[in-house]
Amino acid sequence: MQREYKVRRATVDDIEAIAHLTYVQKAKSFGNKRSKLGDNDSLFNSYQTLRLVVETNKVVGDGDGSGEEVDVKVDSSVVAYAELRNYPAIGSLPSDSWLEWLHERYCINYPISWVNTLFFTYVVYAQAHPNSLLHIQREAFYIENRIMYLIAVKMPELDDTSSYYSENFEDMEKYAKIFYPREFSIQTNSNTQSLYIVHRYSLLSKINYRKALAEDNDDIVEIHECEFPEMRAELGDFYIAEELMRHDKEAKNNVLIVAETENDLKEQTTSGFLWLESEVDIRFYVKNYELESFGNLISFNYTKPYGFEVINVLSVEPKPEATLFTADAMDDLESSTIIGGVPRNDSGTSVASASMFKVSSIHGQIVYSNNSETLNKFCLAEAIYLKFMYIFEKVMTIKYYISQHKKTINLCYNKENLQKNEDGVQKASNVFAVKFICAHKDFPLERLFNFLCAMFSVFPDRDYCIMVMPTSTKPLRSHLEALKYFMPVAQRPSEMSNLDEVYITHRSTIFGEISLYRLEREDVETVQRLAMDLKIDFESKSISYSSSFSYSSKVNTHVHSDNEVRVIEQIMEDVLEHPHSEFDVFTIRCGNSSKPAHENTPIGFVIVRRFLYHRDLLLHYHLPKDDHHLDHERAEIITLKLHPLFNNSCDLIFRSLAGRTNYFDYYFFCGRKANRFSNDLKTLMMLVEPRPRKKNVFNTLPSIIKSPKKIVGLPSYNYFNDQLTVFRHKLNPSKFFGNSNRLVIIGFSSECRAFLRQLLFVWNSKNHKNSKTYTCLPRLQVTVIAEPGIVEAEYECTFICPECANSHSKSCYMYYENSSCYVRDVIARMDLRYWVQFITGHVNYIDREKKLVRINKTCDVVYDTLMLMNSVNFNLKDTLPFDEQERRPYNFIQLNHRLDRFIMFYKVRVLLEELKRSYRIVIFGSNLSTYEFIDFLLTHGVDPTHVILVQPREVTPSEEEQKYKNPMDDTNIGYILDDMMCDIDLTIHRDFTFSHWVQHAASNFILEVVFTDCYKNALRLDCDIFVSFRVGYMDPNCLIDSDIQLRNNKILVNKKFQTNDPDIYAVGNFIQFNEPVNHQYRFTSEMETAQKLMHIMGLRELEKPYEEKYCIPLFFRATLPMDYYITKVTMPCRYLSSCVANCMNCSLTTYYHNTFCRIGLSQKMIVDEIVVVTKRSSSLDYLEHFCGKHESMLNSLKAHYKNGDIKCFLKFLQEPWTELLMHEDFDDLQEQNRKILMPMIKNLQNLKDSPEQHLHDVNKHFLEQNLLDFVRENRKDFKHEFALPEDYVEENFG
Repeated sequence: MQREYKVRRATVDDIEAIAHLTYVQKAKSFGNKRSKLGDNDSLFNSYQTLRLVVETNKVVGDGDGSGEEVDVKVDSSVVAYAELRNYPAIGSLPSDSWLEWLHERYCINYPISWVNTLFFTYVVYAQAHPNSLLHIQREAFYIENRIMYLIAVKMPELDDTSSYYSENFEDMEKYAKIFYPREFSIQTNSNTQSLYIVHRYSLLSKINYRKALAEDNDDIVEIHECEFPEMRAELGDFYIAEELMRHDKEAKNNVLIVAETENDLKEQTTSGFLWLESEVDIRFYVKNYELESFGNLISFNYTKPYGFEVINVLSVEPKPEATLFTADAMDDLESSTIIGGVPRNDSGTSVASASMFKVSSIHGQIVYSNNSETLNKFCLAEAIYLKFMYIFEKVMTIKYYISQHKKTINLCYNKENLQKNEDGVQKASNVFAVKFICAHKDFPLERLFNFLCAMFSVFPDRDYCIMVMPTSTKPLRSHLEALKYFMPVAQRPSEMSNLDEVYITHRSTIFGEISLYRLEREDVETVQRLAMDLKIDFESKSISYSSSFSYSSKVNTHVHSDNEVRVIEQIMEDVLEHPHSEFDVFTIRCGNSSKPAHENTPIGFVIVRRFLYHRDLLLHYHLPKDDHHLDHERAEIITLKLHPLFNNSCDLIFRSLAGRTNYFDYYFFCGRKANRFSNDLKTLMMLVEPRPRKKNVFNTLPSIIKSPKKIVGLPSYNYFNDQLTVFRHKLNPSKFFGNSNRLVIIGFSSECRAFLRQLLFVWNSKNHKNSKTYTCLPRLQVTVIAEPGIVEAEYECTFICPECANSHSKSCYMYYENSSCYVRDVIARMDLRYWVQFITGHVNYIDREKKLVRINKTCDVVYDTLMLMNSVNFNLKDTLPFDEQERRPYNFIQLNHRLDRFIMFYKVRVLLEELKRSYRIVIFGSNLSTYEFIDFLLTHGVDPTHVILVQPREVTPSEEEQKYKNPMDDTNIGYILDDMMCDIDLTIHRDFTFSHWVQHAASNFILEVVFTDCYKNALRLDCDIFVSFRVGYMDPNCLIDSDIQLRNNKILVNKKFQTNDPDIYAVGNFIQFNEPVNHQYRFTSEMETAQKLMHIMGLRELEKPYEEKYCIPLFFRATLPMDYYITKVTMPCRYLSSCVANCMNCSLTTYYHNTFCRIGLSQKMIVDEIVVVTKRSSSLDYLEHFCGKHESMLNSLKAHYKNGDIKCFLKFLQEPWTELLMHEDFDDLQEQNRKILMPMIKNLQNLKDSPEQHLHDVNKHFLEQNLLDFVRENRKDFKHEFALPEDYVEENFG
C-alpha cells in the first residue's frame, strides 16, 4: 500500500529545504524558531537526539488511458521537520536537572525517567500537511524503542511577539495530554508554561501475542517466504501446520508465537512470528563455545544441595603482544625449548670436528658423512643452526601466536526436585533459543524489539536467549535487526568443523534501563572492582596450563592494566577531593533509572575530561574544519568499562553523558607506544580516517599540552605527531556501512591494506556528508587469510631495537616502512583487527565449484568473491625448490614482510653472539631494498668485511616492462652506492646468476651458495646467512590446482582484474592483463588501485569519472648507508606506445648540503619522477602533490632552474606557494578551470581568424579570478598569508 508520507532522518542535503520551510508564512511551528534564522550552515550545529524530515510520497504521472507505459515520478518534497532531544530546550534549566524541575513544577502521574522520555525542541510543518506531525511522532517511537513519552514544552505567550514567531499547538492537542504547572489558575494565572505529553501507545497500535495455531499456517508461510523462500521450497506449503500438529516428545520444546496488530479497519492482522526452542543442548554449547562468563547457561544456587558434572574443554586466546617479538619474548622462547640455550663456541672449533660423525642434537641419532669438509662447516655453525631451528622457526608456526590450554569446567546444578534418571544439567537450563524471528514486510522493522520483549515473557524463568546463525547462509533481514541486541560468543577449538555463529543476550539487556550517576565516595570500591576485573581477565588469558616445565617469564603481560588501575584510583581521589576537577567520573548502572544509584546494578564506569587540542588533529586526520561551535564542547574519554551485554546501549550512554556534562563531541585515543586504556565501546564509535595525503607542516608548532602533574601514568599525547588511532562519537545516530557478500582475501600485501581501508571508510567523503549525520560504523563481511605472524608482526609496537633505543630513531629498519602514508597509516593509525576477520593459515587449494578455500588441510573458508592479494617483492622459490616438506633452509631469508625482519634481526643477533670473528653474510640483489638492508647490518653491529654482495646479471625484460616506472630500482644511484660500499671494504661481485646452494646432508641448513657468471664460471661462497632480494612476485603452488590461468608465472586478468573465474580477482605486481593495454598497470599507487576495485565491484562510486589509466603517483622511501634517506615518487606511464624505453626526456638535478634531488619531465613537461636523497630523516610524503603536475604549475620550475634560481629542489618545493597545491580543494579548482576553459578553447579554435594572444588573455583572466576566489575562500586554511587585492585597498584608504 502506498504511504502518504515518508519519514527519514535529516541530512545536510536537507538544509535548504528546511530553511525554506522555516521562512515560509504558510507553515506551523512550535519551539524556538528564532534560533533557526540566520546562516543555514549553522542549522545543524546544536545537539539533537533526532532530526526527522517528512517527505510527500505521492506518485505523479501523465497518462492518456491507452494502457501504454507512462513516465511515473514520485513527489518527495519536504513538508515537515522536527528536532527532539533528551532534555528540554529551556536556557536557564541545567540539562541534568530537568527531571527534578518536572516533578517540582508539575503534578504528573506518568513514570517519566531519563531513559524513556524525549522532548520536542523545534517542529515546523506545512500548514497543508497537518498529518505529518502524526508521522513524525510515530517515527520517533519506532526509532527509539525504549521511549514511552514525547513532551513538548509550550512557553508563556508574550504580548509583543509577532505572529510569525508564535507557537502553534492546535494539531498537537489531538495527540497529547496537556499538563499545567502547579501555579496555574484559569482566572488569575492562565498564561503559564504547559506540557504536551504524548504516550507511546496512544499513537502506536498495540501488538498482541498468542500461540500459533494450525490455521495461521498461510499467514506465517507468506511472511517467512519474503525473507527465506528456500524453506518453503524445501518443506512445502504447510510446514508450519505440520510443526504445530506434531505430538512427539520433542514437539513440546518448540513454541511458535504469532504477533498481531490492528489495521485501519480495526481488524487483527498477522505482523510477524517467533519460533522458539526451550530445549538447548547445554553440553554441546559449553564444549564448543566460551560460555563461562554467562554462567555456562545454567541456573544455580550454591546455598542449596547441588551436584556437578565435569567437562574437559580447550580454550584458545591470542597471545599478548609483548610475548611475541620483544627481546624478553625471544629469551622466553629460547628458555622454553628443549635446548634451553646452546653454549657458545667461542674457540671457533667444534668438539666433533675431528671425527667422521656427529651426534645430532635434534634427532638424537648418529649421522655419518663422507664429506668431511661439509661436516666441519656444519659443526662450526651447529649452535647457530639449533637456535635457528628450535627458536626462530617457531615464530613461523600458528601455535606461537595463540595460547591453547585445557580447562576443566564444572557444570553445577541443584538437586532439589530432581527425579531419578532426570538430566540435572538440562533441567537447570537458563537459556532458550530463537530459531526464527520474522516480521511482515510492511511492519516497521524497528518495532522488532517488542518481539524480543515478548519472547522473554514466554520463558519467565530463563535469563539468556541465543540465536544460531549458520555460516553457509546469508542472515535474514529480521535477524540482522534482532542481532542489534545480541552479542557474539567466541568459539572454542573443536573437532567439529564449520561451527555456526552463536549470539547471546540477557533479560536485563532487553528490560533494564541504563543510567549514569556521578561518582560518590561509596562508589570507589565498586569502580575499583570493575577496573580490577580487566586485570584479572587479562591475567587469566595469559596463563598456559599445558606447559610441562616451570619457567618464570620475563615479560610483564599486564603492565597496561596495572597502570590503568593506578590512574583510575588517582583520578577518583582527585574528583572526590576537588569539586572543580578537570575530570568527570560516572558509574553506569542497570535497573530503574528513577531510583537512587545504590538500588541499581553497576555494569561499568566512564571517565572523561575536556579536550582542547582539536586543531592539532587536522594535520593527520580527515576532520571537518567548520566545527568551531564545538570548540568548548569536546571531551576526551580516558577510560570506559562496560559489561559486553550492554554494548548495544552505546548511543544511549553517550546521550546521557552529554546531558550531564554538556560535552557533545567525544574522542578516544589509542597510542601505539603509550600506556593503553580500555574503552569497551570504541568499536561503536566512529573511526576517524587519516588524511590520504600529507601536507608540509611549514614549521607549524603543536599546541602546548597541559598534563595534570598529580596523575602519574596518564599519557600525554602529542596530537600533532604521535601515531594515534582516533575514535569519535558526535552523538549522531549509529549507521552501519559495509559489503553484503562474503569477501575472502588471500594475503596481507600493501594492495590488501589499501583495499581494506577503502572498505572501512566507504562512508567517508570530502564533504563529510555521512559523518555529519550519522555515527558511521563499519560492518564488514571480510575474511583475510594470512600466513602465521604476518598480521601480528605488522601491528607489533612493543619491540625496542637495542641499537636505536638511545637515539629514539624512527628510521630504524625495524620500524621503517617503504610504502606511502596511505598504506602506512593502515597500521600506524588504525587497527583492522577490530572489524576484519583474520584467519591464520597456509592455503592448500581453491575449490572454484564449491567456492571455498582450503587452509591448513582441514579448514574450509566459503566465499562469494575471492581476491588474490598475496603478491611479494622477492621470491627465489621458483628458481630452486625447497625440501620435501616445503620448508626453506633455516638460514635463508627473504624480506617480504615485517615478520621476516624480526626473524632476520634475531638471527643476526645470534650470529654476532655465537660467531663473533668468523661469520659471513651473503646478499643477492641490487635494488634499493638491498642497500637498505646493508644499511641495517652496518648500523647494528655487523662488520662490513663479513658481508658479501652479489649483484645479479640483468636480464633484459620485455619492451613493455622496460617502459614501466619502478621506484624500487635506480641504476644511477646504485653506481654511487656501490662506490660507497667499496670504500668501507664490503666485497661486491657483479653480474652473477644464482645457481644453487649446498645444504648439509641431514639438516635444512645452507653451507654454501653457488653463483655463475656469463661464462658459466662458478662462484662458491660459504655463508652463515643467505639473504635474497631476487625479484619475484608470487608463489604459484596454490593456484595451479585451482585452474587459474597463468602466463610467465603471472596471473592472467582482464581489465576488471578478474581471472578466468569472474568471482576471483587478483591485484598486485604478479598480474598480467590478458589483452593488450596502452598504459602501465603494475607498480602503481595502492590507493588508486583500491579505488578502482571498489568501483568495479560496485562497493563505492568514485567522486570522479572512472578511468582505466592511472593518474596518481607511486611513493617509495628507504634508508641508505651512511645515514642517507631516499624518497622516490614516480608517475605510471599513461601511454606506453608513445614512450621510449629507458629514455627520460628531461632530467634536472641539484645537490646542496648533502641533499641530492632529481626531477624528471616527460615530453609534455609533466613531472613524472621526483627523487630526493638526503640526510634529513623528516617525512617527504607531501611530494606526492607535485608529481604529475605540469612544470609551469610548479612555479615555472624549468625556467627557474635554467636561470640558476634553484639551488635545491627540495627547498624549492617547500616554499610558501606550494601550500596552494597541497590544499585538499586544489584539484576541484583545476577541474573547475577545465570546465570553464575547454568550451571556450573549442569555440576559439573554430574561429580561424582568432588571434592567439586574445585566447591567452581570456584564459589568463579566468584563471586569475578563480585563483583569487580560491585563496579568498580558503585563506584561513593556509599557514602563510597570501595577499589579495582588497588588502591593498584597505591599506590605501585606511
